[in-house]
Amino acid sequence: MTRRPNLAASPFPNLRPLMLGTGLLAVLALALSTFTLLDAMQARGSERGLEAKLVELKARRLELARRVDDSSRRLAAVKWKQLDAETASFGSLVARRNFAWSVLLGDLERVIPWDVRLTGITPVVQEDGSLKVGLQGIATTREAWLKLIARLFADERFSDPVPVSEEAPGTGSPMGTTFSVVARYWPEGRR
Repeated sequence: MTRRPNLAASPFPNLRPLMLGTGLLAVLALALSTFTLLDAMQARGSERGLEAKLVELKARRLELARRVDDSSRRLAAVKWKQLDAETASFGSLVARRNFAWSVLLGDLERVIPWDVRLTGITPVVQEDGSLKVGLQGIATTREAWLKLIARLFADERFSDPVPVSEEAPGTGSPMGTTFSVVARYWPEGRR
């Protein structure tokens, strides 16, 4: 007689869901491991690129530091006071070259009364672009002299006239009142 197994006597364990879950977890672990490995390799590649860039930047910084030191040494060798004096004298020379005598003389002709005669004009260029003009002359009367001062005050191209000296007629100047005045002259008009 053949024996048949009694399936009811020993329980049948259903291991298929457990095997399926274990397989899925293994595949998921393998996928995550692969992703992590690829990400680590990519990060290592970019890290190597950044290391190369860092080396390049350090070399560039050293080059720039060397150039700065070289420039500092050259600047330390400059005689600043002498250079400043040369620059100031050059600026003064340029200002004197740009000075237009014809414009000044035209403005003086417009301002000076008919009974005043100039004997000297001394312009000095100022740093602010104005000129300090010294005027020496002879006025037929004291009123003509005062009229000149008033016109210098009123004109837009002259400002701050200051009488320096005045000598009445008869005490060394029989022709009239000898005077000296200093005023600021603005070639482009007052600012």
